[in-house]
Amino acid sequence: MSSENQRVSNSETDAFFVFADNNDTFIFADDNGGQASNDSVSQAVPNSPPATVAVWKILIVDDDVLVHRATILALEDCTFESKPLTFLHAHSGTEAKYLIQTHPDTALILLDVVMETDDAGLQVVQYIRTELHNHKVRIILRTGQPGEAPEASVILNYDINDYRLKTELTRQKLITVVISSLRSYGNILKIENQNSELTLALDHLQQTQAQLIQAEKMSSLGQMVAGVAHEINNPTNFIYGNLFHTETYMQGLLKLIKTYQEHYPTPVQAIQTTAESIDLPFLMEDLPKLFDSMRSGTERIKHIVESLRNFSRLDEAEIKPVDIHSGIESTLLILQHRLQANDKHPEIAVIKEYGQLPLVNCYVGALNQVFMNILSNAIDALKMGTSKWGITSETFSLPTIRIRTEIADVDRVLIRIADNGLGMSESTLKRIFNPFFTTKPVGSGTGLGLSISYSIVVEQHRGHLTCSSAPGKGTEFVIDIFI
Repeated sequence: MSSENQRVSNSETDAFFVFADNNDTFIFADDNGGQASNDSVSQAVPNSPPATVAVWKILIVDDDVLVHRATILALEDCTFESKPLTFLHAHSGTEAKYLIQTHPDTALILLDVVMETDDAGLQVVQYIRTELHNHKVRIILRTGQPGEAPEASVILNYDINDYRLKTELTRQKLITVVISSLRSYGNILKIENQNSELTLALDHLQQTQAQLIQAEKMSSLGQMVAGVAHEINNPTNFIYGNLFHTETYMQGLLKLIKTYQEHYPTPVQAIQTTAESIDLPFLMEDLPKLFDSMRSGTERIKHIVESLRNFSRLDEAEIKPVDIHSGIESTLLILQHRLQANDKHPEIAVIKEYGQLPLVNCYVGALNQVFMNILSNAIDALKMGTSKWGITSETFSLPTIRIRTEIADVDRVLIRIADNGLGMSESTLKRIFNPFFTTKPVGSGTGLGLSISYSIVVEQHRGHLTCSSAPGKGTEFVIDIFI
């Protein structure tokens, strides 16, 4: 036990303490009237599990030095749950406010009422409860002038835990009050710890549940996309495969017509009339162009189907070497309709600055989901307006997304996705990876996209996902994963 007090003689304590009644002894004697020995004074209460404190801090607030000394002497051998008591001393309400502010883990305050003012102690109570919002510390009022603070009104109007007259506190009663208060404080700490653990467990459960729901949605989306891609792929392959033969046949027919024209320059009237009605010269010139366009269109469809298949690998559970750029391109293709201009917003430009990357070992479907979430958020932000680019000094008149990839430290890949949107405040930036946090209107977002993306990058890939943003400076996400 630590204390600033020294032992005081019986004469000094006799001068301060009075009898509680005719049969009681001084505060330093047991309630049965006998002198207190060390064995009778020591209080070891092996009740509940130890609280999360090393020592029990007790703040003694009184303008009388003898009260401090006598209290220390009465409690010097006292322990609770195998932990000692340590004492802080304040001789005024002002000192008490300072000490409780600097020692918020104080367990108990033995508080006098009348000090520098008649209600100095009550002001301390108000300060602790209303300004510091400390509702854990136990407060026991000890007054030698009960008329200055009537018990009934004090108990009713002030958040204290006990009210005692100094004249009624024998030594054993003081010990009993202290032990009871420390037990109450320890129980409050345990309840708070349990509440914190339950809150963390609930948050984790909610996040896990949300991730499972989102994973199921993405898996269903992957299956649907794969099915659609398969259904599109079959007729596309049929068309694409037959285009070659059709074009060959068409070239043969055109060659035959040219041969007829060479050998029969003056056809009969019926043939001439038909040729004029179909505008044969234009048809012979335009038909090859139509086949070129059809070939280009079917190749585009095949590319789309390939990208859909790539994106639909959301349920693949294996880590495998993949082309990061292919995943980004697939995601951009899925979002292409949101990048195009319409009557509500202009076209969103995409600047690609791809580095020379090797194949990266990753969960391809999960990483595609990260690309989808970040790019979708960037598009949503750009629909709200643009600002000066925060990452460089460039200024873009059009809403723009910049995607940059590079190798860092030989064994890591950085994927930077930046937009020149309006940016985020510092308070928003601190919460963007929290589950269920969203700045979108009700019904427009779940608040799970970035939380799940963070989990995929950090937990599944042992990488880093960071974000930098400021109001009017745009936003940049950086995905950092090992090769």
